[in-house]
Amino acid sequence: MPGPKTHDIFYKNLKEKLNSKTLDAFPNYDKYNIFVQGHDFLIYHDFYKKANSKALDEGVDMSVQLQEHKFQEFVYNYLKTAEKIGCIEQEDVRLFIGPGYVMHHLLDAYTHPQIIYYSGDHTRNPETKIWNHGEIENLIDIYMMELFEDVDAKTYKVYQDFKIDKSLISNEVISTIDTSLADTYGFQDGGKIFEKAFYQLALYMRMMKYDKLGLKTVFFDKILGPFVKCSKAFSYHRDFDGVIPYLNLEHGKWLNPTDGRMSNESFLDLYEKALNDGAYIVDELEKICQSSSIHRDDVYSIIPNISSVHGLECEKPFQLKYTKETSSK
Repeated sequence: MPGPKTHDIFYKNLKEKLNSKTLDAFPNYDKYNIFVQGHDFLIYHDFYKKANSKALDEGVDMSVQLQEHKFQEFVYNYLKTAEKIGCIEQEDVRLFIGPGYVMHHLLDAYTHPQIIYYSGDHTRNPETKIWNHGEIENLIDIYMMELFEDVDAKTYKVYQDFKIDKSLISNEVISTIDTSLADTYGFQDGGKIFEKAFYQLALYMRMMKYDKLGLKTVFFDKILGPFVKCSKAFSYHRDFDGVIPYLNLEHGKWLNPTDGRMSNESFLDLYEKALNDGAYIVDELEKICQSSSIHRDDVYSIIPNISSVHGLECEKPFQLKYTKETSSK
């Protein structure tokens, strides 16, 4: 992640940064905002069937494969597949990979290290079920909604932002996703998983996030809380002030949780940096697509081969060495 709404806002902000030639190629840009959920679709897929830990962990494991491994290779395989199929000129095919998938990965890569540093974890602890990371990202969603969209997250019908018309999803984009996932990671039927998740996302947001009366907050925190300690990662019926200690707005020192690299950037600094760098990447990637000739070296020169977990080189294992708690000792 960050959370689904933060990615959604990022997609909308990105449009303001893209050059006119890129925007001319994307007349339906606004209709495809859900594409920016990227590899998180593997988590949202059949979410209501994942009450048991095993099913949930399987979705997370698949997503982690995309987060930590072969980022450049997947992007190249996707574009090369689209070229072979003959659909590289289709708007939805290009929107999925550039402003969508790649930008999801980039925002994660820039902001995840800070969130992990302050939360002290990345994924849900399978034994304790604690997931501080998810709780913070939920609060960041609320903060970003109020900051950028001036809406009250407690009452806003957020699920409406995640609906997509089925006519907008072509068979070609699903086939391209399917083949490139198989070629890169060996995943079978990955295109079908993504396609199904495209339409399930709005339901996820309605069931898990939208909470006008605050009843879900009570249910998640008071009833489920003692048994499922990651429950505070859900429901937007919360005060965003709770996230302030994790945004580093006062620019204190924090460390990359894997290698200890120091930074004093705030969450908003990292967000803006991802926007600026991301706009350049999307513009350059679109130039390649419009050339109708996909070459590995060209793609690799634009796409940084970084993990979305820690922002460092892919294939580097994530080892949680530095957190706010351990650094303060």
